Amino acid sequence: MDNAKEHGTSQRSPYRLQLLGPVAAWREGRTVDLGPPLQRAALCVLAVRAGRIITKDTLIGGLWGDRPPNTAEQSIYTYIAGLRRVLETAPGRRGPYSTLISRSRGYVLERGAVEADVGDFERHLAEARRLQTTGDPRGVLRALEAATECWSGPALCGVPGPFAEAERVRLDELRLTALEDRAGALLDLELHQEAATTLTELVAEAPLRERTRDLLMLALYRSGRQADALDTYLDVKRLLAERLGVDPGEALRERYELILRADPSLDLAQRETTDPARSETTADGAQSRPPRQLPRAATGFVGRVEELVRLRSLLTPWDGSVPQSVVAITGAPGTGKSALAVQAAHTAAHAFPDGQLYVNLLGATPGVERLEPIGVLGRLLRALGLEGKAVPTEEDEAAAVLRDRLDGRRTLILLDDASGPEQVRSLLDLPSGNTVLITSRESFAVADDCVRLVLRRMRRSEGVTVLSKLVGAERISDDPAAASHLVELCGGLPLALRLAAARLGERPDWSVRDLGGRLEDRRRTLHELESGQIAVRSSLELSYEGLARGGALDRLAARTLCHLGVLHVASVTADVVAALVGEPADAAERALDRLARAHLLETGEAGRYQPHDLVRLFTIELADTHLTPQARKDALMRALGLYGATSRHASALIDPHRVHFPWPDVPQRPLALGSSAEARGWLGKELAHVISVAAQAMASEDDEIACLGAYAGFALYWQLTREVRYREKLDLSHQALLLGRRAGDSEIQALAFGQIATALANLGRPEEAMQYQEAELELRRALRDRFGEMRALGNLSVAHLDAGRYAEASRSAEVQNAIAREIGSAVGERHSLLMAGSARRGLGDTAGAMDLLEQALRLARVAGDQHHESNSLLFLAEVCLDQGDPWTARDYLERGLRLAAETGQRGRAGNMLCVLARAHRLLGAPEPALACVRESLAIGQRSGDEHLCRLAEDELREIGEAFPGVEVSPPNSAEEALSH
Repeated sequence: MDNAKEHGTSQRSPYRLQLLGPVAAWREGRTVDLGPPLQRAALCVLAVRAGRIITKDTLIGGLWGDRPPNTAEQSIYTYIAGLRRVLETAPGRRGPYSTLISRSRGYVLERGAVEADVGDFERHLAEARRLQTTGDPRGVLRALEAATECWSGPALCGVPGPFAEAERVRLDELRLTALEDRAGALLDLELHQEAATTLTELVAEAPLRERTRDLLMLALYRSGRQADALDTYLDVKRLLAERLGVDPGEALRERYELILRADPSLDLAQRETTDPARSETTADGAQSRPPRQLPRAATGFVGRVEELVRLRSLLTPWDGSVPQSVVAITGAPGTGKSALAVQAAHTAAHAFPDGQLYVNLLGATPGVERLEPIGVLGRLLRALGLEGKAVPTEEDEAAAVLRDRLDGRRTLILLDDASGPEQVRSLLDLPSGNTVLITSRESFAVADDCVRLVLRRMRRSEGVTVLSKLVGAERISDDPAAASHLVELCGGLPLALRLAAARLGERPDWSVRDLGGRLEDRRRTLHELESGQIAVRSSLELSYEGLARGGALDRLAARTLCHLGVLHVASVTADVVAALVGEPADAAERALDRLARAHLLETGEAGRYQPHDLVRLFTIELADTHLTPQARKDALMRALGLYGATSRHASALIDPHRVHFPWPDVPQRPLALGSSAEARGWLGKELAHVISVAAQAMASEDDEIACLGAYAGFALYWQLTREVRYREKLDLSHQALLLGRRAGDSEIQALAFGQIATALANLGRPEEAMQYQEAELELRRALRDRFGEMRALGNLSVAHLDAGRYAEASRSAEVQNAIAREIGSAVGERHSLLMAGSARRGLGDTAGAMDLLEQALRLARVAGDQHHESNSLLFLAEVCLDQGDPWTARDYLERGLRLAAETGQRGRAGNMLCVLARAHRLLGAPEPALACVRESLAIGQRSGDEHLCRLAEDELREIGEAFPGVEVSPPNSAEEALSH
């Protein structure tokens, strides 16, 4: 709550006191410190009884009860003085006081001096009771909602003492009663489902309140949930017997018996109108009944509570205002749009006494032409009593007659399955008071004065409830985890859930887990979700075929949907789809937007599109059936080319000093990224997708696709290193090595050997790394690749260093340095100096190490190579610590960390933080040491770097030994480490 706004200077009193929640106060919008808990307790006694004298004995009893301490009276004086410093307008003055006044027998908090939320709460309750006597349920509802909004938590929260405890009980009873009264008002307004939702929450809070159960039973019954109403009674009967040893009261038993026999007295009487303006008159003068055309509401309808509440607020506003003119329920095929619309229309029918009309527009019905607008208008006019020959044949004229017919009336028109806004355009400007409720697979964003409700997948809990209703609660409750997983496999789509339930009904020998296992095989998921003539696939096919038969944009959207099945990534951008389809980016974006409007794609963050899980499976089927093998290959190669070329380009922009792997000559040019910041942004968003498509390609039996996939994976080398994603780098590299051997490609094998080696070294497994690095070195020498040999030697020296083989590391670095000078590789020379300096340190030659590392630092700064500069600073800091100079080491490390942050080197930062923790420890600073080592450990745990984890854990123990009073137990996870 924005206290400054809520308790601002617009209040009549400068002080605002909150008692219905954590006790707090504000003076002219600013928080006031009310002092210790017992001082707050004293204020509560005075505030609740404002205007009355509160004796010292009463205060003492309210704060301590029957056993006050010997210092109680003196404490009361202290608390009163403390409250005066807070509440008096001239604090510090020694009387006379105007807010908290002394009397001969005690103290008085002046009435009106402090405004409390308790007073507001009780005034709203009094207003609700007054309105109840006038028969104004809407007014009662408004008053009770205002009353409940006064609460922000348990009453007098954080305040001790007998008075506070008793007042908490009193106020909470008033709150529960107000919530029950509010539910009663909702029932009076025929908002049965909203009442049921409120009362279900109230039962969870206070399960033994019989009035709550009574109201809930009535609300459930009137919502068409007779079985749930009966279960509610049986539940409270069991609880009362177990906890109190009593039976439900007479009123509750009577309600149960009435519901058991579906007694008509439980239903609200239908309001019939006798207003001649609201009924048609036949030729003999008899009044005709207003049309009631709504299809029957589903008896087993469950879930969609939030959506139903939203629809009820639009169709029957609680303040009595006119309903929303146009409401469109849109969403993907199978989301249950029609069922929800019919359910909402039935619950709102009482608010439209002049009739409820229904037309199925056949917008997505197979083998049937959709209704033309003039046909829709004719059906509506005839339903409203106009003779067939009097119905105009022109659309504009018929629409005008309909508007005239509905003027001054309240009619609900449900238009189911619209093909889009154009089909119902002439029905979107009806007179105020009438409502058009539309369902469609298409977006209605362009419709004027239209509130859109986009229906998405069901929540998991709702989906399990649907299955329980359709299959039987006992069968679902036998394995709730399997039921929950089944909902996920069905994507939370009501159609898919109904089909899954039908499959279970057809196969009583299957468990829920059996069906889930069949759906997990994504090649047969859509096949399993069929029953009779109904199938998820059929529903999706209708949308696809509608696009394929449409105009140019629709046909491009249909072709795009086919091509999306070629690429196995979570989401796509217009640039990627442009490459995939072979179209310009602006055309691809229009096609994606069209698919989003048809609810076949969902939009996430700006510029990204992703299909629902079942739609994704459908696109794979489309690609297999509508694209030739060559077309699928070409599409995947184009997307791979774009992903790989842009990944390599982005990495080079971020750090041009690094050695970037070769890239095949492909037609696709990288995306135009103007800066390193743009490059980081692109890689940050696309890294997971490039990993996915590279792995997909390398799994292909086509060597051309697989090899391009390998190079796309190699292009991610430096980004995976920067983001400490060593396991993914290892997995991609192993996949590339298998491919290289299968295809007989020595270059791919050599690159894969090197990447596996560096990944293993990063993961703290240097002995394994050396085997792969030596394999690359041997292959590079066989290929007479001097640059590759130089680079392999440098990486081999890293593995030797990590394994503690300093002499071997020194020899590898010396050979690397010689080749680097021979071929003119400045980056190789800098790397060899770093490795040679670290090897000298390991061999005990501190002076030699310092000289080599300072050379590397100078060269890195001249070149502007921040990666090597930060490496140099790390290694120099370690030498300084060896020499007993933690001050200089700390300076080196802090500079190095800044560079690592600028270049996104998370792995390097992990090592630096661990060494910086050691420096802080040696400087006698336990808190910064702990902060550094915990963050270092978190990086090690997240990346799987076992070596870094061991170093960090060793440093934690060192800190514990150096500072015995400091808690240094290692965290259980990376998240816990970072939380410190």
